Amino acid sequence: MLIQGVKFACSTCIKGHRASNCKHTDRPLFEIRKKGRPVSQCLLCRDLRKTKQLHIKCICNKNKKGSLNHTRNK
Repeated sequence: MLIQGVKFACSTCIKGHRASNCKHTDRPLFEIRKKGRPVSQCLLCRDLRKTKQLHIKCICNKNKKGSLNHTRNK
């Protein structure tokens, strides 16, 4: 079920691969995370990697991954 744009499901439905169809409101609900690996670069470094094929480690904001803030000196 969607609550304010975030997908939630009960543990039984998650274990049974039915998280998208979960309608249980009487059970504890858990947030469903996105598939795949978590983002490890900011948006600017990710765009540079895609457009200019610069494969560098992002050190812009180690605490905020995937953020718009870019503090690296140019």
